[in-house]
Amino acid sequence: MNKINIAVLHRFDGFLEKSLYYVSGFLLITIACLVFYSVTMRYVFNSPPLWADEAPRAFFVWMTYLGIAVATKRGQNIRVTHFINKISAKPRLFIETFMHTLVLVMLVTLVVYNIPILELQRGGNMLSTGWSYVWMYAPVSVGCALMIFYQSRLMIRTILNYKTNQTEGV
Repeated sequence: MNKINIAVLHRFDGFLEKSLYYVSGFLLITIACLVFYSVTMRYVFNSPPLWADEAPRAFFVWMTYLGIAVATKRGQNIRVTHFINKISAKPRLFIETFMHTLVLVMLVTLVVYNIPILELQRGGNMLSTGWSYVWMYAPVSVGCALMIFYQSRLMIRTILNYKTNQTEGV
């Protein structure tokens, strides 16, 4: 690849991360406002909106999966590294690669098993909002696909860092 293509990919990668980050933040603010409005309408005016349960829940699921994708890209997901950091480089490489592989298998499994759920939910609509149930279950596939991409990059980076450290030590 030439330098122009790599620069374009880096810009797109940065744009995607910022977009996911800001969309997740916007969804969090939206959820807070909707819940505040719903609680106010319920307890002050005794007239809760019909969508008070479904809309915030749908936004919460989207926010969660998009936010997890951002955390995965940044390598900020929960990891216990105390013992792994005490192991020498080569065994640590195998352990970390194995852990990345397990995460990738889990994510692929979630996507594969979510596809029939999406097909089943395609015909139904939520009662209060009229939105398709697909909008409640699509974030699993979308978020997991993003996490597969980012987790693969983390695994490649782990392997490349090991190889770089080995060649520098020679």
